[in-house]
Amino acid sequence: MSTTNNNFEVKPISSPDSNTIEKYKQENQYDNSFCEEQLEHVPKGTASFGRIVFMLLKAFIGTGVIFLPGSFVNGGLALSIVLMIVIAIICLAAYQLLVKAQSEVGGSYGDVAQHLYGAWLRHISHLFICLTQMGFVASYFIFISGNVNTVVNTLNNCNTPFESKYYIWIFLAFMIPFCWVRKIARLSWLAILADVFISFGLICVIYFSSTQIAQHGVGNNIHLVNPNNFGLMIGTAVFSYEGIGMVLPILEGMKEPEKFPRALNIAMLICTLVFLLIGCMGYIAYGDMTQATVVANFPRMPLSVTVQLLYAIAMTLSSPFMLYPPLIIIENYVFGNRSGKNNLKIKMSKNLVRTLVVTVCAIVSFCVGASNLDKFVSLVGSVACMPISFIFPGLFHYKIATKRITKIGDIALIVFGFGILIYTMYVNIDSWVNPVATGGIALPSANACGYE
Repeated sequence: MSTTNNNFEVKPISSPDSNTIEKYKQENQYDNSFCEEQLEHVPKGTASFGRIVFMLLKAFIGTGVIFLPGSFVNGGLALSIVLMIVIAIICLAAYQLLVKAQSEVGGSYGDVAQHLYGAWLRHISHLFICLTQMGFVASYFIFISGNVNTVVNTLNNCNTPFESKYYIWIFLAFMIPFCWVRKIARLSWLAILADVFISFGLICVIYFSSTQIAQHGVGNNIHLVNPNNFGLMIGTAVFSYEGIGMVLPILEGMKEPEKFPRALNIAMLICTLVFLLIGCMGYIAYGDMTQATVVANFPRMPLSVTVQLLYAIAMTLSSPFMLYPPLIIIENYVFGNRSGKNNLKIKMSKNLVRTLVVTVCAIVSFCVGASNLDKFVSLVGSVACMPISFIFPGLFHYKIATKRITKIGDIALIVFGFGILIYTMYVNIDSWVNPVATGGIALPSANACGYE
C-alpha cells in the first residue's frame, strides 16, 4: 500500500528496504532527526521491551507533573483522583488506537493524517502539534522566571532587582542559540541532564511533602470535590501526559513491535501512579495553599532552593526539544526544500524564523504572567493537547476500522474529545474573565519570602 500526494510518499512499516528508509529520511527531516534524539541513537527495530518501557516513561513523566498538586486544588482530592484515572484510561485507549492506525499505513503522526484523510488533516495536525509544544515552552518560561526570582529573593534577602517576568528575556537569550541547532541529537546530553534534574526534583517533592505532613499534619481546607473549577483540572491532567508525540517514534525502535501495546500499558500504569502520588501528597501536605507548582511551597532552605534552581535548569534544557517539532514544521512550510547548508542567506533566514518562534513563546508567557500559570497550563491541555490526544487518534482508527462496534467506539472518543474540549475551554475562559480566589494558586514570586 502506498500513496503519493504533493511529492509526499507514505509506505507501510513492514519490511522496508534500505532505499525506502533512506528516501524517507531525506524527505522527512523532522521525523529523522527528532527520532534520533529521542531514541538515543538506537537503530530502528533493536530496542528491547524493557528499554521501550523506560523510554515511554521518559516521554510521559516530564516537567508537567509538578503542576498536578496545584491542579488538585481545582478539582478536589477525590474528584481529582477519579479524573486522573479516567483521563489515563482514555489516553491509553487513544494511544493504542493511534498505534493500530500507524501499523496500517506507517510514518509519523502527520503521515498517518495525510494518508488517511489527505493533506488538509496533516496541516491541521501540524497546527495542533505546534500549539501544544509552544504552549509547553510558554508555560516553562513562566515557571522558570518565577523559580529563579524565588532563588534570587532567598539569596538576596528579598531584595529582588525586578519582577519575575523580566527573567523570561534572560532565559530567552540563552535558549535561542540551542534552537538554531539543526541536528537535535547533538544536544542529547542536555536531555540526559534534564532527566536527572527532574528525577531529583520529584524525589524532593515527595520528601518535602511527606515531611510537611509528618510535622504539621494535613493541610488546611482540603476538599474532596471542587464543583467550581474541576474543569481546569481536566486540562492540566491532559497536559501532564505530554509524551503522545513520541509514541510512534518509540514504536519504530522496538525489536518486537507486537509487544508494544503491553509496554504502553505498563508505562501508562506507572505514570498514572507517579502522577497520583505527586498530586495527592502535594495537595494533602499544603491544602488550599498549594501553589501552581508545588516546589513553590517548599520551606526556604538550601535544599529547596537547589531543587527550584535545578528544576528551572531542567525546563530550560528541555525547551529546545519541546520546540523542535514546531521549529521544523514551521521552517518547512516557510522554506520548503531549500537548504541553508551551502547558502548563508537561507541559513540565517531560517535562524531568524526559529528565533521568532521561541520569542513568540516568551511574549505569550510574559503577557500571561505568574498569577495565571495554572489557568494557562489548563488552557494548553484543553485546547492544544485534547485534539492530538483524543480526537485525531479516533479519526485515524475510524478510517481503518472494519467492525461496526469499533467504529462506534471511535465516534464516541471523537465526540468525547470535542465535548471535553468545548467544556474545559468554556470553564477556562470563564476563569480568566471572572477570576475566583483559589487559595495559594500562584507562582513563587507571589510570596517568595513568605515561608519560614
